[in-house]
Amino acid sequence: MYPPRIVWKGLPQGSVLSPILYSLYTSELDSSCSSDCDILQYADDIALYYASESIDNCSVRLNSAIQNLYIWLVDHGLSLSGPKSSVVVFSRKRLIPDVDIVLENETIEVKNNVKFLGVYFDSRMTGTVHLNYTKEKCEVGINVLRSLSGVWWGAHPYTQKLLYNAIIRSHFDYGSFLLEPCNKSALADWDKIQAKCLRIICGAMKSSPIKALQVECLDPPLFFRRQYLCHRFLYKAVQNSCHPLLTSLCHLSSFIPSSTYWAHKETPCLFKSYEKIIAASPLFQFPGNPLFAVPFHALVFRPNVITYFGINKEDPGANDRFKKILNEQFPGWRTMFTDASKLSADEPVDSAVWVPDMKLTLSFKCSPRISVFSGETIAIYEAVSLVESHNLNKTIIFTDSRSCLEDILKFPLRSRDVHPINLKTRELLFKCHYAGIEVALAWIPGHSGISGNEQADICAKWSIRNGTETYANCFAQDLRSLAKIDLKKRWNDTWNCTRHVKAKFYGSLQPDIPSKPWFFKFRKYSKFSTSTIIRLRLGHNCSPHFLSKIRVRDHSLCECGLDEGTVEHIFFDCTRFPVSLYDILPPTFPRPFNMSCILSSSEISIIDILFKYIERYNIKL
Repeated sequence: MYPPRIVWKGLPQGSVLSPILYSLYTSELDSSCSSDCDILQYADDIALYYASESIDNCSVRLNSAIQNLYIWLVDHGLSLSGPKSSVVVFSRKRLIPDVDIVLENETIEVKNNVKFLGVYFDSRMTGTVHLNYTKEKCEVGINVLRSLSGVWWGAHPYTQKLLYNAIIRSHFDYGSFLLEPCNKSALADWDKIQAKCLRIICGAMKSSPIKALQVECLDPPLFFRRQYLCHRFLYKAVQNSCHPLLTSLCHLSSFIPSSTYWAHKETPCLFKSYEKIIAASPLFQFPGNPLFAVPFHALVFRPNVITYFGINKEDPGANDRFKKILNEQFPGWRTMFTDASKLSADEPVDSAVWVPDMKLTLSFKCSPRISVFSGETIAIYEAVSLVESHNLNKTIIFTDSRSCLEDILKFPLRSRDVHPINLKTRELLFKCHYAGIEVALAWIPGHSGISGNEQADICAKWSIRNGTETYANCFAQDLRSLAKIDLKKRWNDTWNCTRHVKAKFYGSLQPDIPSKPWFFKFRKYSKFSTSTIIRLRLGHNCSPHFLSKIRVRDHSLCECGLDEGTVEHIFFDCTRFPVSLYDILPPTFPRPFNMSCILSSSEISIIDILFKYIERYNIKL
């Protein structure tokens, strides 16, 4: 038996209280040296920095700041590790002058790069160190992919795609858009890694065009993905009006006109995203996280939300059943109906509240850039606001948006993202509960003949001309959804140009970017049959005709010796197989046809037949 160990300071590693207690303990740390320089802090990682044209001025300020920081830490029972600290001078000059930063009479080592929060920053900001570091980490993941399957055996491409996203592409995603523009040759190595991984996933030949592989696996070019991630990051940050990055970008854009400064340089990802935000309609911004503006009791309060009212979508007697349930379970309650609609991409989103017994309609014309989901949240919020302001006891609000109700119902402190309007709705519901006002939210299926819902839909469409423009701004959540739309549009435009130059055969089968890889629907089949069909779609396969074309074989004659070994001959006319694929396809499949018609077919039953034919006769191309 050993006596219990007494901990005089600190917390056990992994304790749930560690982050919040450490934050409270070091909340005044930045005030110790902020007068001398700027400071970045994330947990126990601290970076002191100062920008000046004079290296001597930087040295003086940083020496003063590090001494003040050291004194503050000692006074609070903490320590500063000199050996773990380093100095980096960020400069474009060829000859970087010496700096002398001292801690406790010991000079801190000057290095060419530093790792901060998992990203390497080199002194010339070329990004080469971090790109090479990421490349080495990805090589380990590539070996894992190789060990799990080959061309004709092992894990299905669906499984390998998920694994690639988790252990390889995640390294590409982390912080990469912050470094661009950077060293192009090092970035090209990332593209080679992506190509290598996609070939392993698909079991494709080395000659297969990478642009076609990206479309087949639905993995966009890395430069498109970096811009997409940057859009999502900045669109989330922009809702915070006090975010320091917005101030820096605003200062940069005011002094550097994009049309002149970036004319002969590559524009950074962050600046491109910022320009898109400026071009968008005004945003709803908050001084901090919207979650912190809501009282704690409102966050933990569980509102009365009914996600299923007992009516199904295809119920022919939905209106009569609705009235029956309402009279049985909510006798004497006032009803309200909310709805939102959007007729086209350029039209505004229209929100409406219909109160039948008061013959009252509330209509709002919202920004065209917001989603219908946001329009539904606005309608529900206005309905609850009407209940709270007019003290309308025993009111039930019906909506056909189940996702909005689930967003209101979920626990905000455990959710990554809650719509700010739904947070305000939750606060109003708590106020109603505290004031003794009974109010409930319920879901009913839309377009099912329920009279109140149909009237709310008419009111929403009427709002296009007569709705108030209270919500002319858009939300950061809606901008983040636009990031994916922008990615697909840019990628589609590039693919439409590329497919006419390279990958012509595959481009004729897949003229547009799909929503999901086709093989995700056929996970029950083996790796070799999936790889065979992928090779057939890419037009790069081991048929005698193609091997002769790339000079692997001396002739293109099929093994049966009757004709050229084209794909059509192998599947339709080759005597090595007792049954032709042409004969087993259903008579409903339009004739005449070739392999292109089969490979481009969207009918699952046709692809199923192709899979079974390949596996039955063990056709490996």
